[in-house]
Amino acid sequence: MARPLRIKYQGAFYHIISRGERRENIFIDDRDRLKFLEKLGETAQKFNLKIHSYVLMDNHFHLLMETPYANLSTAMHHINTSYSNWFKSKHQIIGSVFQGRYKSILVEKDLYLLILSVYIHLNPVRAEIVEKPEEYKWSSFRIYMREEKSFSWIFTEDILKMFLGSREEYKEFVYHHMNKDNEIKQKDIRGKHSILGRNEFREKIMNQFKPGFNKNDIREKPDLKRLNGLTVDDVKAIILKTFQIKEEELLIKKKNNKYRKLFLYGLRKYTQLSLRGIGDLCGMDYVAVFQMVKRFNSDSARLPELKIMLEKFEREISKEMSI
Repeated sequence: MARPLRIKYQGAFYHIISRGERRENIFIDDRDRLKFLEKLGETAQKFNLKIHSYVLMDNHFHLLMETPYANLSTAMHHINTSYSNWFKSKHQIIGSVFQGRYKSILVEKDLYLLILSVYIHLNPVRAEIVEKPEEYKWSSFRIYMREEKSFSWIFTEDILKMFLGSREEYKEFVYHHMNKDNEIKQKDIRGKHSILGRNEFREKIMNQFKPGFNKNDIREKPDLKRLNGLTVDDVKAIILKTFQIKEEELLIKKKNNKYRKLFLYGLRKYTQLSLRGIGDLCGMDYVAVFQMVKRFNSDSARLPELKIMLEKFEREISKEMSI
């Protein structure tokens, strides 16, 4: 079977998972973990990586990583090889340390950065190693909570800005997903064909990597949210005009109000408002905002009516942002 293609481009965002050979431990003691973090830091600085979060378990690790210079393969080869050589020398091991190739899932950052960080930080809780994520020393959660000294290569800003910089609100959000009813399942973050995102994101990536496409020419499209930053009134006006509805119909709190869900989606994706800001505007808890937007994304992928509605909205948004 052919190996899956490593999709690389400037600014790509990945969920990385690497396991021990035969699922054996890759960290035997704390010195191993400290050495790995040292190697990770060296690699991040050498290859200009942005690490958003990490967790080191006994036999595997998770990273949320951005590659501004489209150098995923060389960066991961560097860290896994340098750590493997050190680990084998220290523990007098012959053979492979890591199980084949690491797994990399290309991620649509805006929609999945937050939920993946929660999933990663709750790994030790799900494994019943600790009861609370801050009790586990070998993840970036303690850095987010300022209970551990930060590293220059850890970037907490993108996630914390969703909570207006509030570490306590981020902690509250993580704790919310410790509840079994709100637990993030592996199927929620697995992706399809090693790509995690909406259908249009996956299709764009797959089309770019069809046979004959020059992978070296890929550049990620600029983040329209940061470049154009639509206002609340912009998003509202587009929905009202496109679907010929009145404003009260957009804002009314009733079950299955598809226009309200679309409004929240538009605010989350195309404005500078944080989850808290959207919640304050719409009279909702910020966790409810996140969940409603997430549900709208999944529903619009499987329900034809919502899919057509979203496509129409996105077309009008594109027109507005091209002006």
